[in-house]
Amino acid sequence: MWQGILKKVFSVRDKVALNLSGETDAEKPFIEHLEDLRTMIVRMVTTLVVSTIGTFVFYQELFKIILYPLVLAGLCKDMEEARTYLVNIGVAGPFMMAINVSLITAVIISFPLLLIFLLQFILPGLKPNEKKLLWPAIGIGTGLFLGGANFAYWVVLPKALMFFDQFAESVGAKQMWEISEYITFSTRFILVFGIAFELPVIVMALVKLDILNFKIMKNTWRHALVAITLFAAIITPTPDVLTLMLMSGPLYFLYAICVYLAYLLEKKDKEAYPEYYAQIEKDEKELEKEVADDWDNENYNPWSTAGDEDDDLKDEYQKPAATPSAPPPDVEKSAGSTVESPAVDYDNLNAGEDQSSVMLDEEEPSPPDREKTTEELAREDEERSRGV
Repeated sequence: MWQGILKKVFSVRDKVALNLSGETDAEKPFIEHLEDLRTMIVRMVTTLVVSTIGTFVFYQELFKIILYPLVLAGLCKDMEEARTYLVNIGVAGPFMMAINVSLITAVIISFPLLLIFLLQFILPGLKPNEKKLLWPAIGIGTGLFLGGANFAYWVVLPKALMFFDQFAESVGAKQMWEISEYITFSTRFILVFGIAFELPVIVMALVKLDILNFKIMKNTWRHALVAITLFAAIITPTPDVLTLMLMSGPLYFLYAICVYLAYLLEKKDKEAYPEYYAQIEKDEKELEKEVADDWDNENYNPWSTAGDEDDDLKDEYQKPAATPSAPPPDVEKSAGSTVESPAVDYDNLNAGEDQSSVMLDEEEPSPPDREKTTEELAREDEERSRGV
């Protein structure tokens, strides 16, 4: 299964490289793709390990930062109360908490490098002038990631904590949050929102690769809203509607910005290459005229019977005339009428045709007599004796 998935990913990578470099012989062997993938993974893992070791030194300060949403949610008055709000029931709970916080902080800090390694693998064959354009894209992607993480930290996470605390009070449950579960919940929240805010980078990359354009995005915006809602429902750590709306709302706004940016890019390209886009519009109009399907017509009614009679008459005219292979059977006539057999013209028969194939109408034989019973025979004998 994994080999099949990798082959599909590598085929897409070959196609992207062919489109970017313009070479006709850009396909690479499977082993070289694996080597590039291994290089990317090694670089990412090395960057994360070094960053995690560096941030682990400041785990106490990081722990204070991750506790501050408790104060923002109104569950604790100050940081001193927040430090005693959580409980620990595991032997290695505080240590794993420090590792978890350090790792998430390392991902946030080293995100620009991770994005560079990922783009180098996904977009091979870039020209020198195109590589210069990567830096603005990386800057925008890093800004969006930090924006999503900050939005989750200052807005979404406190509201989610407040919601779950109030819900626990409504059912009469006493809140005792374990330290490792709280750290996992909070860091996942922040990381998920940061990744979700990378939607404009992904969409604009697809627009730049001519996979998406303004016309497609404009006609399918309803489908995009449904897809964003499903994505937010899957990626959010909690199943509540409040968190879903807090994530999907900004994503709707970011997608609208992507549609506008796609419009600006297409407008700029039309001004730079007017003949190319004029030819595309001409081809689209000719294709719409040639492919005139009734199902694409707004006035088409599939239940209408108009035109069926004309079709039947047309089919009837197109049918060949029927030539019977044998004369039709005689029509029964009432009793007392004479039945005349049709005359056969033996002079017009073909010379080589067997005359025995011409069959004259004959009288149908009467059905055989039914065998009489003993009583009927006795009754006939008695009538015969009386007559004598």
